[in-house]
Amino acid sequence: MLPRAETTGNTPDWLVKRRRLDAILRMQAAILMGEPATQDAVRVLADALSDSDIEVREVAAAALADFGPDAELALPKLLTAAGDESSLVRRRAVRALGCLGSCEDALPALVAATDDPDPGVSLQAAATLGDLGAAAAPAVPALMALLWTGDVRVRAVIGVALARIGEAAVPALAQSLRHPSVDVRLKATQILAKIGPEANLAIPALEHLTRSSDPTLRDAAVDALQHIRQSPLSHQI
Repeated sequence: MLPRAETTGNTPDWLVKRRRLDAILRMQAAILMGEPATQDAVRVLADALSDSDIEVREVAAAALADFGPDAELALPKLLTAAGDESSLVRRRAVRALGCLGSCEDALPALVAATDDPDPGVSLQAAATLGDLGAAAAPAVPALMALLWTGDVRVRAVIGVALARIGEAAVPALAQSLRHPSVDVRLKATQILAKIGPEANLAIPALEHLTRSSDPTLRDAAVDALQHIRQSPLSHQI
């Protein structure tokens, strides 16, 4: 059964939408098959982010993610789409922002998205920041603030993101080792263990924790010190 046609002029709205989606999917398929991205295609997809139809906006954002850094021209529209009324569009836009690469202009939107009311968007934002690695270093203060609040799944992914950011996150994590909450100190210790040798700045504070009265925290500090003191080569292995 065909969708009910509400016409604009002589062309049904559903057919207009179908044609838009088909055009977007053809561009996306071309990129996935290895064809070079064109700025004309990026402009078309960027404009589609303002379409009145949610599905068109979602598919356009997903396609821009596949364009990767070549989609930088779409940055302003993607930043707007990261605040779209649809959580699906927001999630796709956040992923596309991460695929632009080390783009500092995208970091505030990605950090804001980690506190999105939809957990799917928050998780995507946290994972995207982790994928950026050291390029996400300017986001460390905001990520540290979010590490102790909100959805437990998002906090876990933020922890992974901080570990992937690496050395730039160490000073803030080392400071958290003096937090009055055992849970905060434990989480910071575990992240520092994942960072490994780049976290040597935290060694004095971790050594202090090895004398903690809490056995779990004490063991975690010992484990973190072992990871930090090993050679970078063995850490990679």
